[in-house]
Amino acid sequence: MLKLSAILLTLGSSALAGYVQKASGNASFTYYSGCSSPACGKTATGYTAAMNQLAFGASSGLGAGDACGRCFAITGLFLHVLYTGGSSAFFPSSHGALTGTFEEVECSEWTGSDGSSLWTGACLDGEDATFWPTVDGCGNQGTAP
Repeated sequence: MLKLSAILLTLGSSALAGYVQKASGNASFTYYSGCSSPACGKTATGYTAAMNQLAFGASSGLGAGDACGRCFAITGLFLHVLYTGGSSAFFPSSHGALTGTFEEVECSEWTGSDGSSLWTGACLDGEDATFWPTVDGCGNQGTAP
């Protein structure tokens, strides 16, 4: 099982010093596998991913922002540190780094199940992000299937 964590998507800075999530761009992320290494400390089955909080439009503890409720397809392109043997200098066993791309997709393309709530701070329909500086509440609310 491959789990993805610490995804960093391309962010743009707004005039109000907030962050606006772009619809497509480059991404960098780490990955790990194994049941003893859950994503962000949360165990789950299947693939999981966790975005950097800045992608949600706020610093730590300030809640969600422009990326909340939006869906992104992520494509890993490059496993340089894994294939060169360099990953052992930076990561424990079964961990590595990738670069890739992301593209916003319709949330209807999401075929997973959100099951029980694993992470707080995500913005679905009926939730808000009062601290996001460029919109009133959560900018792009979605709903879980």
